[in-house]
Amino acid sequence: MQPRQQLLDIWKAQVAYSWRPAEDGSKRREWYWGGRNDSDAVGDAQQLLCLLFPAQELPDLRYADPDATSDAVLDALSGLGDAVEIPIRIMRLIKEYMEKHVDADGVPVYSGGSNMHRVDRTREATAEQRAIDVTEGFALAIPLSLTALTFLSDFSPTVDRMGREDLVKELDHIEQIVHRRLLGAITGLLRSFAVSTFDADDDFGRQLIALINVDGQPDRKIVRRFREAAEEIIATLRTITVGSGGTAGVEAPTKLFEIGWSWSVVEKAPEIPDVSDTSTQRTGRAEDAPYLYFTVVALEAIATLFSDRVMRRNLLTEEERRLAQSLQIRLDVTRRYWAMVASFGGGSKWPLEDVPWRTTDGLEYDYYTLLVCAVATETFGSQRGGDDDLIRLADVLVELANRGRITRRPLVGDRAIEMHFPGVKAELAGIEKLDGPAMIWNMVDFAPLLLKRLYDAAGLLVTIDARAELLEVADLVWDHLSRRRIREGLAARLWDQPKQVYAELPNWFEDPSWHFTIRVVEAMVIAAQFAGSEPARSRSLEDLAHELLVEAEHIYDQELLRGSANAGPALAQEIRSVGLTIRHAKEVVDERPGTAFSLGVKALIDLDRLIAAGRDAETGV
Repeated sequence: MQPRQQLLDIWKAQVAYSWRPAEDGSKRREWYWGGRNDSDAVGDAQQLLCLLFPAQELPDLRYADPDATSDAVLDALSGLGDAVEIPIRIMRLIKEYMEKHVDADGVPVYSGGSNMHRVDRTREATAEQRAIDVTEGFALAIPLSLTALTFLSDFSPTVDRMGREDLVKELDHIEQIVHRRLLGAITGLLRSFAVSTFDADDDFGRQLIALINVDGQPDRKIVRRFREAAEEIIATLRTITVGSGGTAGVEAPTKLFEIGWSWSVVEKAPEIPDVSDTSTQRTGRAEDAPYLYFTVVALEAIATLFSDRVMRRNLLTEEERRLAQSLQIRLDVTRRYWAMVASFGGGSKWPLEDVPWRTTDGLEYDYYTLLVCAVATETFGSQRGGDDDLIRLADVLVELANRGRITRRPLVGDRAIEMHFPGVKAELAGIEKLDGPAMIWNMVDFAPLLLKRLYDAAGLLVTIDARAELLEVADLVWDHLSRRRIREGLAARLWDQPKQVYAELPNWFEDPSWHFTIRVVEAMVIAAQFAGSEPARSRSLEDLAHELLVEAEHIYDQELLRGSANAGPALAQEIRSVGLTIRHAKEVVDERPGTAFSLGVKALIDLDRLIAAGRDAETGV
């Protein structure tokens, strides 16, 4: 796969597509915002993150310090200029984005109107509908702001050395507007959190019971078991007092519920007091019910607020940290809730394993199963301990690759192809109240999201066979994605051209989908981080390596007692070399048992040769 090289190729292709001659006919170049969809806050954030995200996550791809930028990075971004011009231009792209996506009063907006599609094509969407803030806009603003702040922090010493007061002031101004967008995004996510409650005998209740009742038990017993399993979750919901959410009636003993994020700020969401800038807290319009897709993007964004990089660099203001703590509570309780539902009952079969996942509004898609995997993976890996749950989840991911017609040949008229294009549709309940048509949000990122989940699960697994199987499937998913890369035109080497894999699709695209491309970039970053991590350790091999080194060290000590180290120079040097090999093997045995085992074998072979040579010398043979 060579993920670092793939990222460099994406950068080169992106610059070739986006850095264009100015429309005024001058020799000046300017950044073209947009792609397959028109420019909006969501799509443009994805486009800019393709440039910023890899550089902040992978140290060898950074370009903020001209003196430390690698030749490979300079070549990939050469369309933007030299080592000094590249960071200046990217700094100004950040500024351009932050100043472009504001309302008439200069308040940041988080809209994604070009990804909204009308259900009734005879009616035009209103401007207010297109401009409404969406949860994905809030979610994208967090990694965008954090990567921008990291870049600006790294570039600041270079700006100081240049001695250009104008650049110093420009950089300070950009930091301020980035923090304003970040604060608005955090408050937006706090106000779009949803808790939906329902009775066991209404439509939503019956759907949830049918989903989790894999043992065919009476509904009353399922409700009681659900309430028992959710006791700690309900207790945590009581602590949510900032923004939307809270218990919302879940404490009633007969109630069932779901939690997560709605598609926008929920209707009647309270404003958050004691915030320095309340201008982004617009009136909520969304249905107070969670959507799996928006829950996943929100959780991934919130997790970045607590990454090692952010904490180490102290990127957040005191106000942002305080509000982020409220988001962390939501992150934790949401992960626990969906892990509980996914594995409800803990028996021989989980609801998650009964593919496809069925939502409480009666929809069934393999894509929803993948989203539940995305929410539950971290809980299965970090809180339950051991590999048993992760292996079961891994089996689901492998099945999804098959069912999604990625590792299997698609059939004519196969419904699975719809997941890739035009995608799974989510109705944005509540937007029709803005005097316009009902609208939907298309989700087309099944393949790259599956690749991300495969690497996430593989990184948590310790069992070597299970990890190897996931990596093999990951390679097949990447083969699939590489065949969907646009091959010709201005957008060559970007994504997505699904017709190249699914010939029956009618659409042929000339422009890139930044929604799809950023998902591939995220997957490549995870793949690169995985490649740089320690290999999986076999416990049996580790035990064997320890036992082998005990034998090697014992024989080595015997040779020392026999006086081999005091023999001739050549023999003495060889015995010292064996001692160094054993010592090194003992140092790495816990992290790399396979390497330690190989070193131990080498030491034993060398010792056996020395012993044989000594015997030959004694007998004169």
